[in-house]
Amino acid sequence: MKYSLFRSIDVFEAITIYLVCFTSNQIFIYVDTLKFKGSFILESFLESITEYQLIINILLTFIIIVFHYQFLDRRKKEVSCRILVGDTMVNVIVRYILNSLSILMLSFLLSLPLNFYLGLNITSNIYLVFIFIVYILFSIVQVKKD
Repeated sequence: MKYSLFRSIDVFEAITIYLVCFTSNQIFIYVDTLKFKGSFILESFLESITEYQLIINILLTFIIIVFHYQFLDRRKKEVSCRILVGDTMVNVIVRYILNSLSILMLSFLLSLPLNFYLGLNITSNIYLVFIFIVYILFSIVQVKKD
């Protein structure tokens, strides 16, 4: 990632945020599949939490949107310096998209073993991947010089 806008701490932060989103989604799905016949208190407690699954997932994806916004806001000066040196805006945008998608796919692949271990279907996480791809494509509007 020599010419990337992402530094190693940014990559680590993005992977962590994506992994939190993927694993929380997996845990909610797993809790929905569990049936606690013997413990009414535990069942009602977990049911009260899973009622807010959609809201929690939306808030976690909103955190990812905020990350991309803050990241690109911090890198505006670097984008303008790269353009002054001779790089084109198209190259900067293409590298940003490719790096963001590679970070997303790495996070998704890291979350897959938990999915297989719990015996869950991966379709909900694939839906999240498509949503995140849309976020990344919308965030390229923010890639501009200062």
